[in-house]
Amino acid sequence: MATNTEIEMRWIDAWNDLYDLVLPRHGVKCQLADFTVVDVEACKIWLRDSVYEGYHVRVETGWVLGRPGVIASRSRDQDADAGAGEKR
Repeated sequence: MATNTEIEMRWIDAWNDLYDLVLPRHGVKCQLADFTVVDVEACKIWLRDSVYEGYHVRVETGWVLGRPGVIASRSRDQDADAGAGEKR
């Protein structure tokens, strides 16, 4: 089980990765794991909440609504899900 510090570092690292992908552009959209398209601020909240729900999160460049954007994904530890490797 992750410590509070490890959990906080996960979402801070994810936010830093997100900033690396979007800065200095404006109006970048993010597609979440359920295919919802949101702005960067909503993506940050989703990343943080996902980490607190026990997920590992990842962001990468991709196409969102026909424009360069960010694809956000999440997965659980295989240990936590008894090998299920859930992805959403």
